[in-house]
Amino acid sequence: MPEYENRTRRGLSAALRALLREKPLDQLRVRELTERCGLRRQSFYYHFEDVYGLFAWSARQERALLLRRLADCVTWRQALLDLLDRAAEERAFYRAVLDRDGQAGLREMIPLEEVLEAVQLYYRNRCGVAPDRAAEEQERRCGQAVLLSLLESWVRGGAVLPPEELADALERAAERSAAGAVWQTLREKGEWNWTP
Repeated sequence: MPEYENRTRRGLSAALRALLREKPLDQLRVRELTERCGLRRQSFYYHFEDVYGLFAWSARQERALLLRRLADCVTWRQALLDLLDRAAEERAFYRAVLDRDGQAGLREMIPLEEVLEAVQLYYRNRCGVAPDRAAEEQERRCGQAVLLSLLESWVRGGAVLPPEELADALERAAERSAAGAVWQTLREKGEWNWTP
Protein backbone atom coordinates (compact mmCIF):
# COMPACT_ATOMS: atom_id res chain seq x y z
CA MET A 1 0.00 0.00 0.00
CA PRO A 2 1.46 3.39 -0.96
CA GLU A 3 2.58 5.65 1.88
CA TYR A 4 -0.05 8.32 1.13
CA GLU A 5 -2.79 5.70 1.58
CA ASN A 6 -1.28 4.60 4.89
CA ARG A 7 -1.02 8.23 5.95
CA THR A 8 -4.69 8.80 5.11
CA ARG A 9 -5.77 5.70 7.02
CA ARG A 10 -3.64 6.62 10.02
CA GLY A 11 -5.06 10.15 9.97
CA LEU A 12 -8.61 8.84 9.93
CA SER A 13 -7.77 6.42 12.74
CA ALA A 14 -6.31 9.26 14.84
CA ALA A 15 -9.46 11.32 14.20
CA LEU A 16 -11.60 8.34 15.22
CA ARG A 17 -9.68 7.93 18.47
CA ALA A 18 -9.93 11.64 19.24
CA LEU A 19 -13.66 11.72 18.59
CA LEU A 20 -14.20 8.64 20.74
CA ARG A 21 -13.04 10.75 23.68
CA GLU A 22 -16.05 12.99 23.03
CA LYS A 23 -18.83 10.58 22.05
CA PRO A 24 -19.64 6.89 21.54
CA LEU A 25 -18.80 5.01 18.35
CA ASP A 26 -22.40 4.72 17.18
CA GLN A 27 -22.72 8.52 17.17
CA LEU A 28 -19.66 9.18 14.98
CA ARG A 29 -20.23 10.28 11.39
CA VAL A 30 -17.96 10.13 8.36
CA ARG A 31 -18.36 13.91 7.94
CA GLU A 32 -16.86 14.52 11.41
CA LEU A 33 -13.90 12.27 10.68
CA THR A 34 -13.14 13.80 7.28
CA GLU A 35 -13.50 17.36 8.56
CA ARG A 36 -11.06 16.64 11.36
CA CYS A 37 -8.56 15.26 8.83
CA GLY A 38 -9.17 17.88 6.13
CA LEU A 39 -10.30 15.19 3.69
CA ARG A 40 -13.24 14.83 1.35
CA ARG A 41 -15.86 12.18 2.06
CA GLN A 42 -14.85 10.37 -1.14
CA SER A 43 -11.38 9.87 0.32
CA PHE A 44 -12.90 8.15 3.34
CA TYR A 45 -15.01 5.84 1.18
CA TYR A 46 -12.01 4.98 -0.96
CA HIS A 47 -10.45 3.39 2.14
CA PHE A 48 -13.40 2.23 4.24
CA GLU A 49 -16.99 1.21 3.74
CA ASP A 50 -18.17 2.98 6.88
CA VAL A 51 -17.11 4.13 10.35
CA TYR A 52 -17.22 0.54 11.60
CA GLY A 53 -14.80 -0.52 8.86
CA LEU A 54 -12.39 2.17 10.06
CA PHE A 55 -12.92 1.03 13.65
CA ALA A 56 -12.14 -2.61 12.76
CA TRP A 57 -9.01 -1.53 10.86
CA SER A 58 -7.93 0.59 13.84
CA ALA A 59 -8.36 -2.39 16.19
CA ARG A 60 -6.16 -4.53 13.91
CA GLN A 61 -3.56 -1.77 13.86
CA GLU A 62 -3.71 -1.56 17.66
CA ARG A 63 -3.00 -5.30 17.93
CA ALA A 64 -0.05 -4.98 15.53
CA LEU A 65 1.30 -2.07 17.58
CA LEU A 66 0.93 -4.01 20.83
CA LEU A 67 2.76 -6.99 19.33
CA ARG A 68 5.62 -4.74 18.18
CA ARG A 69 5.84 -3.11 21.59
CA LEU A 70 5.74 -6.51 23.30
CA ALA A 71 8.66 -7.69 21.16
CA ASP A 72 10.72 -4.78 22.52
CA CYS A 73 10.04 -5.72 26.15
CA VAL A 74 12.79 -7.60 27.95
CA THR A 75 10.69 -9.01 30.81
CA TRP A 76 7.08 -10.09 31.19
CA ARG A 77 6.61 -7.34 33.80
CA GLN A 78 7.73 -4.70 31.33
CA ALA A 79 5.32 -6.17 28.76
CA LEU A 80 2.41 -6.11 31.18
CA LEU A 81 3.11 -2.55 32.34
CA ASP A 82 3.48 -1.41 28.73
CA LEU A 83 0.13 -3.00 27.89
CA LEU A 84 -1.57 -1.31 30.84
CA ASP A 85 0.02 2.04 29.99
CA ARG A 86 -1.21 1.74 26.41
CA ALA A 87 -4.73 0.90 27.61
CA ALA A 88 -4.63 4.01 29.81
CA GLU A 89 -3.48 6.18 26.87
CA GLU A 90 -6.25 4.85 24.63
CA ARG A 91 -8.95 4.31 27.25
CA ALA A 92 -11.74 5.73 25.05
CA PHE A 93 -10.79 3.44 22.15
CA TYR A 94 -10.57 0.39 24.42
CA ARG A 95 -13.94 1.31 25.94
CA ALA A 96 -15.41 1.46 22.42
CA VAL A 97 -14.02 -2.02 21.71
CA LEU A 98 -15.69 -3.27 24.89
CA ASP A 99 -18.98 -1.54 24.08
CA ARG A 100 -19.06 -2.95 20.57
CA ASP A 101 -17.60 -6.44 21.02
CA GLY A 102 -17.30 -7.06 24.77
CA GLN A 103 -14.38 -8.97 26.23
CA ALA A 104 -14.15 -10.99 23.01
CA GLY A 105 -13.13 -7.78 21.22
CA LEU A 106 -10.44 -7.06 23.80
CA ARG A 107 -9.24 -10.67 23.61
CA GLU A 108 -8.90 -10.37 19.85
CA MET A 109 -7.12 -7.01 19.98
CA ILE A 110 -4.78 -7.48 22.93
CA PRO A 111 -2.01 -10.12 22.73
CA LEU A 112 -2.61 -11.46 26.24
CA GLU A 113 -1.74 -14.98 25.14
CA GLU A 114 1.75 -13.80 24.24
CA VAL A 115 2.21 -11.92 27.53
CA LEU A 116 1.06 -14.94 29.54
CA GLU A 117 3.31 -17.29 27.58
CA ALA A 118 6.24 -14.99 28.38
CA VAL A 119 5.32 -15.15 32.08
CA GLN A 120 5.17 -18.94 32.02
CA LEU A 121 8.43 -19.27 30.16
CA TYR A 122 10.15 -16.86 32.56
CA TYR A 123 9.06 -18.77 35.65
CA ARG A 124 9.55 -22.20 34.09
CA ASN A 125 13.14 -21.31 33.24
CA ARG A 126 13.70 -19.60 36.58
CA CYS A 127 12.53 -22.66 38.52
CA GLY A 128 13.84 -25.36 36.20
CA VAL A 129 10.39 -26.92 35.81
CA ALA A 130 9.70 -29.14 32.81
CA PRO A 131 7.05 -27.85 30.40
CA ASP A 132 3.52 -29.17 30.80
CA ARG A 133 1.70 -27.88 27.71
CA ALA A 134 -1.82 -28.88 28.81
CA ALA A 135 -1.48 -27.35 32.27
CA GLU A 136 0.15 -24.22 30.87
CA GLU A 137 -2.66 -23.74 28.36
CA GLN A 138 -5.22 -24.10 31.13
CA GLU A 139 -3.31 -21.56 33.26
CA ARG A 140 -3.16 -19.14 30.30
CA ARG A 141 -6.92 -19.41 29.76
CA CYS A 142 -7.50 -18.71 33.44
CA GLY A 143 -4.98 -15.86 33.46
CA GLN A 144 -6.48 -14.40 30.32
CA ALA A 145 -9.96 -14.39 31.87
CA VAL A 146 -8.63 -12.68 35.00
CA LEU A 147 -6.65 -10.09 33.04
CA LEU A 148 -9.55 -9.37 30.69
CA SER A 149 -11.87 -8.83 33.65
CA LEU A 150 -9.35 -6.56 35.37
CA LEU A 151 -8.69 -4.67 32.16
CA GLU A 152 -12.39 -4.25 31.49
CA SER A 153 -12.98 -2.90 34.98
CA TRP A 154 -10.00 -0.59 34.65
CA VAL A 155 -11.02 0.72 31.21
CA ARG A 156 -14.56 1.34 32.39
CA GLY A 157 -13.28 3.21 35.45
CA GLY A 158 -13.88 0.55 38.07
CA ALA A 159 -11.74 0.29 41.16
CA VAL A 160 -8.74 -1.90 40.41
CA LEU A 161 -5.08 -1.70 41.30
CA PRO A 162 -2.76 0.76 39.54
CA PRO A 163 -0.45 -0.89 36.96
CA GLU A 164 2.57 -1.29 39.28
CA GLU A 165 0.50 -2.82 42.09
CA LEU A 166 -1.32 -5.10 39.66
CA ALA A 167 2.01 -6.30 38.25
CA ASP A 168 3.27 -6.91 41.81
CA ALA A 169 0.17 -8.95 42.69
CA LEU A 170 0.43 -11.02 39.50
CA GLU A 171 4.14 -11.61 40.08
CA ARG A 172 3.48 -12.87 43.61
CA ALA A 173 0.78 -15.21 42.29
CA ALA A 174 3.08 -16.50 39.55
CA GLU A 175 5.92 -17.04 42.03
CA ARG A 176 3.65 -19.02 44.34
CA SER A 177 2.44 -21.08 41.40
CA ALA A 178 6.01 -21.75 40.25
CA ALA A 179 7.11 -22.63 43.78
CA GLY A 180 4.18 -25.03 44.03
CA ALA A 181 5.17 -26.63 40.74
CA VAL A 182 8.74 -27.11 41.97
CA TRP A 183 7.51 -28.61 45.23
CA GLN A 184 5.19 -30.96 43.33
CA THR A 185 7.99 -32.01 40.97
CA LEU A 186 10.37 -32.73 43.86
CA ARG A 187 7.67 -34.66 45.68
CA GLU A 188 6.90 -36.76 42.59
CA LYS A 189 10.60 -37.56 42.21
CA GLY A 190 10.77 -38.60 45.85
CA GLU A 191 13.26 -35.85 46.66
CA TRP A 192 10.94 -34.11 49.14
CA ASN A 193 9.14 -36.10 51.79
CA TRP A 194 8.00 -33.33 54.08
CA THR A 195 4.25 -33.23 54.75
CA PRO A 196 2.52 -30.56 56.78
